[in-house]
Amino acid sequence: MIQWQFDGDPNFSSFRGKKLEPSELLPTSLYDKLFFMKKILTGVKPTGEQMHLGNLLGAVLPFKKLAENNDAAIFIADLHALTSVKSAGDLQRNTHEMALTYFSIFGIDTPVHIFRQSDIPPIPKLNWILNNVTPYSLMLRAHSFKDFQQKRNKMLYELAYKEWCNQTYIGVKEILDVSKPNPEYSQQLSVTIQKNEQEIKDRHKELKEFIENYENNLNMGVFNYPILMATDILAYDTDIVPVGQDQKQHLEMTRDIAKAFNKTYKTDIFKLPSEYIEKDVSVLPGIDGRKMSKSYGNFIGIFDDDKALKKKVMSIVTDSKGVDDIKDPNACNVFALIKTFATADKVESIRVKYLAPGYGYGHAKLELLEILTEYLKPYRDARATLEKHPELIEAKLQEGARIMNERIEAKMQEVKEVVGL
Repeated sequence: MIQWQFDGDPNFSSFRGKKLEPSELLPTSLYDKLFFMKKILTGVKPTGEQMHLGNLLGAVLPFKKLAENNDAAIFIADLHALTSVKSAGDLQRNTHEMALTYFSIFGIDTPVHIFRQSDIPPIPKLNWILNNVTPYSLMLRAHSFKDFQQKRNKMLYELAYKEWCNQTYIGVKEILDVSKPNPEYSQQLSVTIQKNEQEIKDRHKELKEFIENYENNLNMGVFNYPILMATDILAYDTDIVPVGQDQKQHLEMTRDIAKAFNKTYKTDIFKLPSEYIEKDVSVLPGIDGRKMSKSYGNFIGIFDDDKALKKKVMSIVTDSKGVDDIKDPNACNVFALIKTFATADKVESIRVKYLAPGYGYGHAKLELLEILTEYLKPYRDARATLEKHPELIEAKLQEGARIMNERIEAKMQEVKEVVGL
């Protein structure tokens, strides 16, 4: 409870006849929260995949910085994960792993409210209400659904192509046996067939299995995914949602759904959230030189052990220049990572070494290994401690859920009144 104190003036006589600003009436912390702090929300899907350096710099640390002066929350989207995860054990492990990761980075005493999506009972109810004001045509435009369709179409095309290859293989064998073309061509064709025969058959089998199971994979959760995302955002009166450039549509659809509800019930219950796009995020190169990505398998995990970290760093792709060759640091994947994670003085000292003989890429990689080991140490140490105390993580998740449930209660009461429930 807030304790109001007016310097021994119980009758507030010193305030009579004076025009007061809100900042003079409220304690500083409450004034900041009411008039300056924004409600910021993001969600993370528990996929079971390890977080990598690109995730850390591109999304997690920018959110942590944004949260410093705002009222921030992170939900672990275990309900969203049901579209693809069909094992209770996997879902629980993945959810715990995601919570462990975020508390290791933010700290167990973080003011950011971290909670499980499924620990907020009103979310499914509000989701159903919003389903009934969302146009079908809006869902058809969703990138998540289109991506799923495109993947299916690609697989169908490949299946047809491999089927053709399979038939062609049989036909070519007949040509070899019957037509007896010139020996050189015949030999080349035979080698090609032998080399690709098993690959074609294996891929053909894989594609057939995918198509047979496809109808089960394409569930209504995938189709309605954007409505649940909108529910998560609108339920807490969110002001700002940090998104990547490729995720802007999610927030645009959320605003469309909020407008549809407000228009249908002639209300202004749902505010229209704004996106926050971090503009100064550099693209980290992976160990093969392409953008660091889970899909490419070229990432460096923030919780990789010493052996795995060294193996990945030492395998970073470079050009063929030798130890005594002058090297361009700005064209080197190793230096790009050094520049990102080292201090300014360290970066400059290594840059000078690149421009002189006697310094090879192996030397640079060892320096990068040392830099990354030092940079990641606080996160790895925090994780090692929290792994021994899962009860601390569970307690913080429950605390986050309690706070967010209190917030959604008033909003749900408003919604139920205008809807008639």
